[in-house]
Amino acid sequence: MFFKILKRDLKIKNAMNIVLFVLITLAAMLLASSSNFMYSTTTAVSSFIRDSKIADCNILIPNTTENNAQIEKWAEGEKGIQARYSTTLVQLAGSDIIEPKERKKISGNTILLLSTVPEDVNLVFNGENERFTLQSGEVGLPVSIKNKTGLKLGDELSFDIEGVRHTFVIATFFKDALMGSELFTFKRLLVSQQDFDLVKQNLPQEQLLKFWSIIGQGDITASLSKSNIYSTFEINKELVKMSFMTDQISAAILFVVSLFLMFIAFLTLRFTIISSIQRDYKEIGVMKAIGFADGSIRKLYLTKYLGLSIISGAVGLGISVPLTNMMSVKVSDYIIVPSGVANIMIAVASTVVLVAMTLLFCSLCMVKINKASAIDAIRHGHNGETFRASRKISLHKRKSLPAPLFLAISDVLNSLKGYTTLICTFVLSTAIILIPINLANTIVTPKFITYLGVTEADFYTKGEASTRPIKDIQNDMHKLEQKLREHHFDVTLSVDYTLNTKYVSDDGKDSFRLMGMKTELPSERYPYLEGVAPKLANEIAITSIIADKYNKHIGDNIKFEMDGKEQSFLISGIIQTITNQGYMVKLADDYKPLTAAGYQLNGNIHASDKEKPQIIEKMQQQFGDMGFKSAMDIIGDTTGGFVGQLKLIIVVLIVIVSLITFFITVLFVRLLMTKEIQGIAIMKSLGFSNGDIKLWQMLRILILLLASIVIGVFVANVLGEGLISKLFRMFGVTQMKFIIIPLQVYVLCPLLILIVVLLAVYVSCNNVKRIQVWNIHAE
Repeated sequence: MFFKILKRDLKIKNAMNIVLFVLITLAAMLLASSSNFMYSTTTAVSSFIRDSKIADCNILIPNTTENNAQIEKWAEGEKGIQARYSTTLVQLAGSDIIEPKERKKISGNTILLLSTVPEDVNLVFNGENERFTLQSGEVGLPVSIKNKTGLKLGDELSFDIEGVRHTFVIATFFKDALMGSELFTFKRLLVSQQDFDLVKQNLPQEQLLKFWSIIGQGDITASLSKSNIYSTFEINKELVKMSFMTDQISAAILFVVSLFLMFIAFLTLRFTIISSIQRDYKEIGVMKAIGFADGSIRKLYLTKYLGLSIISGAVGLGISVPLTNMMSVKVSDYIIVPSGVANIMIAVASTVVLVAMTLLFCSLCMVKINKASAIDAIRHGHNGETFRASRKISLHKRKSLPAPLFLAISDVLNSLKGYTTLICTFVLSTAIILIPINLANTIVTPKFITYLGVTEADFYTKGEASTRPIKDIQNDMHKLEQKLREHHFDVTLSVDYTLNTKYVSDDGKDSFRLMGMKTELPSERYPYLEGVAPKLANEIAITSIIADKYNKHIGDNIKFEMDGKEQSFLISGIIQTITNQGYMVKLADDYKPLTAAGYQLNGNIHASDKEKPQIIEKMQQQFGDMGFKSAMDIIGDTTGGFVGQLKLIIVVLIVIVSLITFFITVLFVRLLMTKEIQGIAIMKSLGFSNGDIKLWQMLRILILLLASIVIGVFVANVLGEGLISKLFRMFGVTQMKFIIIPLQVYVLCPLLILIVVLLAVYVSCNNVKRIQVWNIHAE
């Protein structure tokens, strides 16, 4: 009898078994792929930092005798410092580099540092993950520049520096743990020692920088913050590791989706198991009557699900390999990914866990077998009439309703609990697709530039990282504005200043250096989470990260060191930024700094939005040395790799979710029709056509779908914001606000799910014509 029931189940329930196979396979594929990808990226970044010998603290300062003496004096007084290295760098502008005509120009927003191949710390590796040397006339570029410009090995680059042209051949593209992440605007270009000496010999002192790398124990960065050393750029190991987190976020998104998929699979398993037990009540009753124990009967059903889960898990594990490789291509391009069996073991372990959880869940769903007595089972589970309140609607009171629509509404209202699995599937399917789409749309809109700590504008010039008096920067801004207007560009320019600041804690122990921002435009143009923009010179806005860490609120006083003076400021507003992990302050309109550590000009065009892209293009052609870029260009330079991965994830999710929705709908409709054979036969005897019955089946699913889509859109738009905000908190963003594109969110995505569901219902309803009037007496 065991084998009879099992054989009958496999023969009759082909659709059910196929759907379960697809669900578990997809869940295993995503779980194995995401866990493998997450483990490989996490371990790869850690080992890459270790193999590259990244210094504990790295400081970039102007190469002056006074600055270098300060560093030496500070390092000698710190007991935790074990070694220090220094190297001279040449700062280049994107306009100094002449690329081949068929290649894209290096971003003007990228700060280029010319150096020699490092030998002691902060090492770099070629495409074969090996150390390398450069000969005279050769140059090495980071992989990130190759990806953005299309430059190839053998191409010639010319550096036009102070009127002297130096030409190099690209000999290698290297992996750089220190500055290789796309989140950093600083990039190293490497040449031989001979060529470097030739380039720098005629350069003015202000174009030379000193890069100090400190190795030691303890919090060297905190110690540096307490000194009077002001750096142009500062980076430690933790910040280097954080810069590669975008790849781990992609893996985390896939992992969360795989958990959602497992939830859907388990709901479907519960529905199918209960349906199978109800269908086999007679056989179960007979087995109990002749003495079979509950455990033996459960083993019969578990045998099927054991085989199904093992086969599905194995297939999913196999499919996960090319998916993981596809997602890892970008990572292995600029990170050294160690080879080994650990990644495979992680994927296998996650699949084994999925199979074990599936069997455990199946076993829990079979408790109904224990509760049923032999008599109950023989009666097919019916113990007599049941009386409960009905949410019935009367047809004679709603004569305008077509009969199929009336039946559909009546079914949904009176059997809503039975549709739980389908409703959850539709809601989760909608949310799973929309959350990544909303995230991608948020990142690829001009407003996202405010998350980078930059004022929203129509265009920007290249960023400058040199210390200059504020008056000189303003003079350059006015001259450029006048020149643009002479060329008939009706624009208004402003400037964002980067200032060296130092937070002075109340106890003096937690003081640290951070970046201050000030703009010539009114501060209220920048978005604030709480409070208002700082106006008076003694007001300041701090980020939510600083506020949470030091328990500061609007109205509190906070101390900062500006221009060598310690001052007390009143907190007027709370902001947020991705820059420097969320540690930044915004100074008031009335505050007048003396010098800026860096700056970037920005401007607004007095024209319609449609004309602005063309105007910016003309400005780029006529003023190529200024490196004019739109907000979208800068966002693309910073987040291009992550957005590319996110778009790949979206495509994968759309395909997977569509398959899940289709198969679950097919399964659900067929199981419902199996239960309703006698009811459908009665409907045919009353004169209902096959078309009417199909319409009834389609309408009730459509009602459920429309309600589920509304809930799913709410979950994606509202709860999804909270989920993504928690994910991006590691970068400094505490409140991510989705930019929602109505056409995609409210039309295209629901329409896609609608088409998939209607197609599934149509395919499932083909069995209606096989049901005849004499099936009224079918068991």
